[in-house]
Amino acid sequence: MSFHWLVLLAAIAVEIVATAALKSAVSTSWLVGTLPLILIGFSFILLSISLRVIPMAVAYAVWEGLGIVGIAVIGHVLFGEHLTAARAAGLAAILAGILLIENGVGHERSEDHGRLV
Repeated sequence: MSFHWLVLLAAIAVEIVATAALKSAVSTSWLVGTLPLILIGFSFILLSISLRVIPMAVAYAVWEGLGIVGIAVIGHVLFGEHLTAARAAGLAAILAGILLIENGVGHERSEDHGRLV
């Protein structure tokens, strides 16, 4: 796995932690409440670093999709939020979409050769 993919995974992890912290920060002081915002900013910085190599559509789909799946799992495990069969199917669809987008990169047709690149 390349450096940029590891940075993207770190961005996802930071986003998940920041989003989970938002739920806890609602009932705290404004100073503690700024921590999730700082973490989300850091996640964007890491995402921007990964965009130097990873195509934007792929990086954003992976970042957002895995973030959604990760926060759904965290919500279920830590906050007791319900994970119904329909929600699980939706999360599976998100993961399938990420795989389809990621596997489609580099397989566009070359205009001058008419073959797969």
